[in-house]
Amino acid sequence: MAGDGELLIERLLRVIDEGRRTATYKLALLLALVDTCAFHPGADELATHDLAVRVVELYYPQSRSYAAADGVARELRQISMKASSPLRHVLALRIAAEAAGCRSVAQAARRLPDRYAATVDAVEDTFVRYPIPLLQAVGATVVPFLYDLDWAEGTSARTLRRTGRDRVRLRPGVAERLVQLGPLLRPLIELHWTRDVARWSRVAVEDDHLRAHLFGATRAAFPAAVRDGLAALQDGRCFYCDAPLPRACDVDHFLPWSRWPNDAVENLVVADRCNRDKSDHLVAPAHLERWVERFARSTELLALAGHAGWETDPARSAGLVRSTYGLLPAGTPLWRRRREFERADDTIGALVGRLTP
Repeated sequence: MAGDGELLIERLLRVIDEGRRTATYKLALLLALVDTCAFHPGADELATHDLAVRVVELYYPQSRSYAAADGVARELRQISMKASSPLRHVLALRIAAEAAGCRSVAQAARRLPDRYAATVDAVEDTFVRYPIPLLQAVGATVVPFLYDLDWAEGTSARTLRRTGRDRVRLRPGVAERLVQLGPLLRPLIELHWTRDVARWSRVAVEDDHLRAHLFGATRAAFPAAVRDGLAALQDGRCFYCDAPLPRACDVDHFLPWSRWPNDAVENLVVADRCNRDKSDHLVAPAHLERWVERFARSTELLALAGHAGWETDPARSAGLVRSTYGLLPAGTPLWRRRREFERADDTIGALVGRLTP
């Protein structure tokens, strides 16, 4: 209903623009909700554990020291108070992971499973007790607009797991709306998040330098093994125009990074100048069909990732593509080649329906 949609947008904007926020927890929770809905298209409830996993992924790169304009390296503050149990766990995980040679939180999860699990548990417990029950509160009153809960503020995650209530039940239509609004909500959330961190850390917001540190640095540089492996998988030809690849070819995020940050090998292709022409646009059905066909050859992608030591996440990558293209409004311009576009039609739904992660 239109009224429900307007309430959702109004409440989302109120939460994002909240002036008395004392931590970035609510902003992290909002992004986790948006992303987890996109990872699991069609879900009508989300596990609190899955939300905590995404929150850890968001905070993990932000726990790095930040060099401000004065040249002094600082530990950035995500909360106005002195201490934060979940953030302390994330920092400890990153320090241990880097000492073990891990370059990402995904590698930390594989190489340090016990420490990683303890970090996720600590984040889940804090978010179950406070941010999840309080996100929808207006003063002392809870006005549900995203989800319904079976627990009260202060309940522990252990209690929820024991009673099987560790789920947030999404309200009708919310998952689809969050996925559709995701590309608009993400930059707005990141902007307010950056301002909060700058205020509590007493640093300036310098021409997006701080924001890039918080949200842009997870966009990894691609080693030659990844680029060469993808090129071999594509028989040395551009993924988009099928022309022979030049020596200086580009690794491109098939689903644009600006929409859904995803460095998994399933979301990577190699391209010539088409990479710059495509920019951050979604692609036409012919390109999408080629990606779906390549995705079906998952064993080749897994072998490539293993050889290059790169990340692989077929379920998440397929979920993001299904969510993005499955909810695409008819008539959306889709990039075909150079400066040419075509409009989305019913063939898109049939293509993403073939995805089986």
